[in-house]
Amino acid sequence: MSMVFFAMFIVAVTAYLHAGWYSIVGYAIAAVIAVFGFAFTFRDINDPPGSTSSKPPTAPSDGAGR
Repeated sequence: MSMVFFAMFIVAVTAYLHAGWYSIVGYAIAAVIAVFGFAFTFRDINDPPGSTSSKPPTAPSDGAGR
């Protein structure tokens, strides 16, 4: 979530400075950071029970490669 807040900070600073072409770079960097921050925030949410994409739990490995 900190990446999303950092992206919002970059947008705020870029909008305040009105730096011309550098604003485009600032907004692009903020967009990339926001997308990755959003993805990292929600990547650990599990599929709902009964979902077809959920895999069955795997047994722990005993360390032997048979």
